[in-house]
Amino acid sequence: MSRITSLALTDIRCFAQTQRTELPRITVLVGENSTGKSTFLGCARIIAHLSDLFDLSDENPFDDPPLSMGGFETIAHSGASKFAIEATFESHRYDRVRVVYDRGPGGEPREREVELSLPQERGQGVVFRVTRPRSPRAGGKEMWRVAGPEFEFEFPQSMVSYRQFSTWLSTSVRRGNLPHEGNTALWRKRTGEASPEAVRMFARFNNFFRRSDLFPGPEHRLPVAANDPNGWARKREYTSNPFGERLDDETLERIVALGRRLNLFSSLDIRRGRGGTYEIWIDASGEEHNVVDVGFGVHSVLPLLHAIASAPEEATLLLQQPETHLHPRAQAALVRLVADEGHRLLVETHSDHVPDWFRIAVMSGYIDPHDLGIVYFDRIDDGASTILHDIRVDDQANLIDTPPGFRRFFLDETERLLGFRR
Repeated sequence: MSRITSLALTDIRCFAQTQRTELPRITVLVGENSTGKSTFLGCARIIAHLSDLFDLSDENPFDDPPLSMGGFETIAHSGASKFAIEATFESHRYDRVRVVYDRGPGGEPREREVELSLPQERGQGVVFRVTRPRSPRAGGKEMWRVAGPEFEFEFPQSMVSYRQFSTWLSTSVRRGNLPHEGNTALWRKRTGEASPEAVRMFARFNNFFRRSDLFPGPEHRLPVAANDPNGWARKREYTSNPFGERLDDETLERIVALGRRLNLFSSLDIRRGRGGTYEIWIDASGEEHNVVDVGFGVHSVLPLLHAIASAPEEATLLLQQPETHLHPRAQAALVRLVADEGHRLLVETHSDHVPDWFRIAVMSGYIDPHDLGIVYFDRIDDGASTILHDIRVDDQANLIDTPPGFRRFFLDETERLLGFRR
């Protein structure tokens, strides 16, 4: 099963320069508001999708809800002309993927460089990259440069009709469609290029991208799923199925099973109302009621349960504030539930209890201590920047290498409660 093992962000929003952290199976993100936790999740989702290089599009991947980040100006750190995301992987086609973005002509993030590293081969890693040379050739054409083992080849961007390198790699190149049809004679006829060295470069470029092991297959892909912390509008009737039109019986049964494990409801039914509307009926107390007539916490948790139930077994779940609107007993049960499911987890939380419940799961043997990590988002420079601290636990769930600010807020509030400070 493919997984992300580390993530690094460079000059993205509040992350000045490069901030890097390790990602064990369960990683809990903690920190104050506006310290970059949601941004971190959004970048993890983007690099996971891009690393698959499968039918990507030129659409702005940073503007996809529920982890929308907008255009270049709202993403790049103050004054930065570019930003970057880098990840390392295990059991994937690539060991490492790094993407550098600059400002595109429409204000969108544009891939300035994509670098992909294949696993070691004969003692040496195989790296290839696609870049835009800083200065276009005469005539103002935008050129793309592809460099790999013992070759470097340039061609006009207009030949591929894509704006992003990853789109070209995941569609045309994956399907074997190379510039000039990969034909040396056709290339020489169109460009007038005749030097032996240029011919060798073009041939090596073609041979490299015809490799059968270059692109991730289904067994290497890294699916990610995210919940929407804003939930759904609280309605008695919906014009469309809030779970999505593709909801199948198996997924619905899994949602009900998860609700039972949390002791929130024992049944859930989606009924067609008048005029083709949809109603959600839930048994939360021995009687069925419309969802608006049961507790708000039950309603708010449904998108989260749907995200968990519909995710493939090998998926990485990006969970934003899963504890919102839930009673502490249900929060604790939710932590045990997601730990048992076996997914890889990136969990953003504002609750001090969530990392503690994961630690209790370590003490109880539900989670191996090596599978749990806590990342503390530490605000510095008067709130202008964030640095990341990796915190691990031992087999007794003791915290290792905690920074000074990690527990300071909660200790301050406890001391205020006890009257030790005002």
